[in-house]
Amino acid sequence: MDLSFGDFSARLRVVTEIRDPDGQHTVSRVVLRQFAMGRNKSLTVYDRTKGRVFRTGPGAVFKCSKFIAHDAQEAENRWGLVETRLPKAYLAVESRQALEDPATLDILRDVLALHWARSPATRALHEKVGDEVLRESRLSYARQPEVLRQLFRARTGGLHPGGIEALQWVNEDLHRIPPDTMNRFFAERNAVHYQQAREYFARFQIQIGYASQGEFLIGDAPVVTLKHGHNGRGPHQGVPLLEADEVVMPISPDVVIGLARQAEVITLTPEQVTRVNEYQWQSFIRYIGCRPGGDGDRWLREVVSTSSPG
Repeated sequence: MDLSFGDFSARLRVVTEIRDPDGQHTVSRVVLRQFAMGRNKSLTVYDRTKGRVFRTGPGAVFKCSKFIAHDAQEAENRWGLVETRLPKAYLAVESRQALEDPATLDILRDVLALHWARSPATRALHEKVGDEVLRESRLSYARQPEVLRQLFRARTGGLHPGGIEALQWVNEDLHRIPPDTMNRFFAERNAVHYQQAREYFARFQIQIGYASQGEFLIGDAPVVTLKHGHNGRGPHQGVPLLEADEVVMPISPDVVIGLARQAEVITLTPEQVTRVNEYQWQSFIRYIGCRPGGDGDRWLREVVSTSSPG
């Protein structure tokens, strides 16, 4: 089947303005616009928190409040270095010449790395690990009452703890991390995660899949990691990047990219398209969307009406 991207190139607009850190997009708007259509350039979106399907513009959804709350502009500048290069990559993908251009393949790897690091799934894992570290530390200190007594005296100007409640208080106070500190730590780790993903993805080739029939959906955790024998769909479901056997992401209603040992262009069957959509449905955090009025729209509305995402 000869796929037509229609006004594909006309939708290759890159947003370079400073975004509001209170509502940062976790999926680049230049990517979301590939799924938008109509005069108003709208998406069909399912919002888990609202429990409904609706149409809206890409600017209104796929946001995470204060995703990067510390020095947000630095993160925006880092992401923008990828986003401003995306139009060229999309044109090469449209013409099916991407594998012939090493620079385009590098951009596609960076797209994967960007959306891996900029994902609410990765943030959820970060917060889960942080909570576990604090919990283990609190338990460790609870087993050292003399240390807690010394800390209590140090924090109260020499007062002696009156009982177990005083030791519990100083233990909790010791592990009460200021929000600004947590935000700075996540911002720093996010930059590290992005660079680590770039370096890891550089070891692999890019595989590009074109849908022969049907359309892809995209969730707000679009880079899905899968592991043979594991039911998880992403880091927040127990599949960290370095353990993944498959890494895939839709970049338009017709195209999905992934990592492979050899560069390859493949034509995906309707069954394979459905499988990719199931991955997106199983892994998204809050938002999942698609091009309005098409096969993906019908699939999304049907699955919403018959099941609840896990």
